[in-house]
Amino acid sequence: MPSAAVENARRYNAYLRLYVAWTPEHAEAAWRDAHRFENLPDEQKQPGHWYRYEGSDGLIEVQPDHSGEWHGDGELPEGVDPASVIEIPADDSRPTLLHELVAILKQVPAAAQNDAQAAELIEILKDLATPERAARLVKNFQKTLRTVPAVVEEQLRFLHQASQQMAGRELLAGKVCGYDVAGLLIVAAIAEAAAARDGQACSAVLAKAAAMEVSALAELGARVIQDCWWRKMGDSVTAGLDSLRSQGEKIIKSAQEGLYPEGHPELVLDIYYGGLLQAVPYLLAAEEGYHKLKHAPNLAGDDLDTFTHKAETAEEKLVRMRTALLYSAQDVDLSRLRAKQAEVRALLNADRKKAEGLAHEIIDLEFFYPPTFRSVLLGDPQTARETAGAT
Repeated sequence: MPSAAVENARRYNAYLRLYVAWTPEHAEAAWRDAHRFENLPDEQKQPGHWYRYEGSDGLIEVQPDHSGEWHGDGELPEGVDPASVIEIPADDSRPTLLHELVAILKQVPAAAQNDAQAAELIEILKDLATPERAARLVKNFQKTLRTVPAVVEEQLRFLHQASQQMAGRELLAGKVCGYDVAGLLIVAAIAEAAAARDGQACSAVLAKAAAMEVSALAELGARVIQDCWWRKMGDSVTAGLDSLRSQGEKIIKSAQEGLYPEGHPELVLDIYYGGLLQAVPYLLAAEEGYHKLKHAPNLAGDDLDTFTHKAETAEEKLVRMRTALLYSAQDVDLSRLRAKQAEVRALLNADRKKAEGLAHEIIDLEFFYPPTFRSVLLGDPQTARETAGAT
């Protein structure tokens, strides 16, 4: 049985990943809605239903295979009885993610060596959702960019270092959120693609970016896309966005195929979900960039179809990331994993093929576990004992 300190650290990491992956506002909405759903009776939580959150016009369709689809227009297809739609009632009784994170940090003893660090983290978390913080971040970035010599090699080196630091240490530490990182990644990726074609044009774009009046890094990324499109640099924009999407997919694949410590499933998940978190800003940047291009002036029909498809595929992967990080925050004690193990094992003796199909469904459609968890779900005796001992 892990100590209370270890359990708190795992819980904090899981909550923090969800909190910073997009924005705190996105995280709080997902957290609130998930717990509202959990309050439904068990029979209403089974797949194959249509749902509507109280106060919302949109509908959520959950297929029998647990995949879901959002219908923003609120229209039911022909043959679906409106009375069959399950309304998920409002419930504000659940503490917010921020409250949970702060509560964990406040458990650090006042005499502990990391007490001052915990107090600092509380202030960082409280500040993370404020527009003032977003404005400070982008202004500091622009100020530093203006001090970099107007030599394209130096500018690219600075952008690479800044984006790697933000996408790595600062995101994992909870000092920035996914949309911050996505904005910076857009600027860096487009600059790199532009420099390969015309270094002087790249420097001109960055000079303008450093002087733009914007309120957040995400806005700066969108404005750079717009500026480059007007400069007839669409090829650089699309090359940059394609590169970001590719990098995001590679990070996901690396997380799925990673070499993880044996005998500690809880550590596997902690490392794995950290990898997924680092993929989010790259896919966010691609999705936001392609959506921006969909509304660009003088767009050819083929380009519209291409950008729409690329935006949708990036969005689909982001939905998987959001689901994975949300489940991670809801299953810190691995009780859901143990329940799924029992469900799969109950099928093993009767129909191994069905059991393997259920394990595949759980990994790919529900929890988005790493593929290595197939043996955990199918009840390999050694991994079963290790999982049980980890919780």
